[in-house]
Amino acid sequence: MKNRLIRQASSPYLVGILAIVLFLALNVVFQDVGNKARLDLTEDRLYSISDSTRHVLGSLEEPITLTYFFSENTARSYPQIFSYGRRIRDLLRSYESLADGKLILEIVEPEPFSEDEDRAVAAGMQGVPTAQGQSLYMGLVVRDLTTRIDRIPFFAQEREDLLEYDLTKLIASVSEETLPAVSLLTTLPMAPGAYGGYGAPATPGWAVYQQLVQMFDLSMLEDDFTSVPDNISILLIIHPPMLTDQQLYAIDQFIMKGGRVAAFLDPFSEKLAASPMTQGPRGPEDSTLGPLLASWGVAMIPDMIIGDVELAQRINMGDGSARTVKDYPLWLAIRGDHLARHDPVTSNLEQINLATSGVLVPQDGATSTFEPLVTSSAVSALLDVETARGLPDPDRIMRMIEPADKSYPLIARITGDIASAFPDGPPQATDETGQEDNGTEETDKPVDDRNHLAQSTKPVAIIIGADTDLFDDRFWVQVQNFFGERVLVPVADNANLLINSIDQLSGSDALMGLRGRGVTRRPFDVVEKIRSAADARFRQEEERLQDELALTESRLAELENETSESGQLFSAEQDAEAERFRKQVLDIRQQLRDVQRNLVDDITKLGSRLAFINIALVPVLLILVTLLLTALRRRRNGKRRQQS
Repeated sequence: MKNRLIRQASSPYLVGILAIVLFLALNVVFQDVGNKARLDLTEDRLYSISDSTRHVLGSLEEPITLTYFFSENTARSYPQIFSYGRRIRDLLRSYESLADGKLILEIVEPEPFSEDEDRAVAAGMQGVPTAQGQSLYMGLVVRDLTTRIDRIPFFAQEREDLLEYDLTKLIASVSEETLPAVSLLTTLPMAPGAYGGYGAPATPGWAVYQQLVQMFDLSMLEDDFTSVPDNISILLIIHPPMLTDQQLYAIDQFIMKGGRVAAFLDPFSEKLAASPMTQGPRGPEDSTLGPLLASWGVAMIPDMIIGDVELAQRINMGDGSARTVKDYPLWLAIRGDHLARHDPVTSNLEQINLATSGVLVPQDGATSTFEPLVTSSAVSALLDVETARGLPDPDRIMRMIEPADKSYPLIARITGDIASAFPDGPPQATDETGQEDNGTEETDKPVDDRNHLAQSTKPVAIIIGADTDLFDDRFWVQVQNFFGERVLVPVADNANLLINSIDQLSGSDALMGLRGRGVTRRPFDVVEKIRSAADARFRQEEERLQDELALTESRLAELENETSESGQLFSAEQDAEAERFRKQVLDIRQQLRDVQRNLVDDITKLGSRLAFINIALVPVLLILVTLLLTALRRRRNGKRRQQS
């Protein structure tokens, strides 16, 4: 009887039924527990609460109230929104449990025509109209015990990958009593309404400026400044105007006193080069900081930009049927080992997009330390800045690049003790014509050099880059309009690089671990390598075809100038040469088609292998393992029965 019960209990049918019952029971028991305990197998841990968030929540000193407005019943008709809304709710509950009582979560469901809906409208929530004529709410209000308040009117699905970052940033911005004071000096139209002339509509400004305003106490340093305000802790310089010696001296002394600087210069600003003069005063196409760079121990090679074959971005060329996609080596997609993984500014970033970037060079004998943060690949070369003007041909630029098998620093960190760029004290004041002012006017004031610092009072902290177009929206973000709200969907970490730099310079690194998790577009590296190799072969064949065409046409021109003895228009030699030319063209065109077909075949084979692994191989392996375990178990049971 005992052996019979054992055999019945080991029956595959009974085991299957018990497995189904156990599965359903576990789903019921762990329905709520699963909201707190999850297994996240994504590469960037997109669905796990990061250490940075835990640090922010653990450092809260005063209680903060989170009011989450979610029309759950209305959202049931829209599965994607419903699922996203529940994920937000679950994540907020996890935040509440980690905050040790410092977060107070309130979940409100604004039913149509209810007081809760009126409350949502009064709180500034964005109601999205549905097909049933109702409004769907899915927004958040964060407030502290005083008057600090911030909100997300509606959680756009386009920013789902940025959910943890948005929530943590919102809580951190409300909990911070003071924000780092940052002063921005730029000639670029970054601020809203910049360069708006008579009759011109106000511009919304760059997305990166919007993020700076949200996270820092940002002010503008006007072009005619004579000093850096004392309350400023970080000076942000992005493509500055032509500065006078007095202005350079003011920046120099700001650094000597311990001020921090993030400076992004450019040998060729695509934004300003393409801006018509009718949009307002336009700054110079190139920018520099003159003698300051030498005192920092760095130089930017003038009138030269970097071209990179390996890191070239893919761009669309032409319109309509003539539209093609090509590698453009002046626009770079920096990723992988070309981002310094040991540095907090770039350690969590995935990709930085640059456009016609310059190159930085450390100075020999400098007392400072030069640490590259972003570098080119070894398949790169310096090109004249004139290469970028007009409508450059990507294929022609590719042929111009002669790699020197070395990487070039594009963005770097400068640390250590430095000397002033003005060792003899303040520069002599000049009048409007640039001549030295003799100080005879009553309004002239003698230069006070009593507070001059010839040496930095403590080790400096400077981050410098050789490109400014990277902050232009078109190179890193897609800006969408969602019911009147601007929704930013980043495709690269350009803004995160800038914010990380300021955070690190200010000594705040609480949110750095979140920023690398926000890019929604990720490259397929293996596919890109296959395509790049095939493109290189294609270009070689194309160049060979063009060379042969030129040689053959030259030969034909010579033959046409010769007098045929037979008096015919074309001699037999000419006919043979022309026939050879036609055969060569057909042969090389066939070779080009083979290269293109091989490109598609390589990528198709890779996709087929991945599909087989995901769809067939893994289930087959699981079935084989299950059968093996079943056979082993039956074998053990058989031995036990024999022994009994």
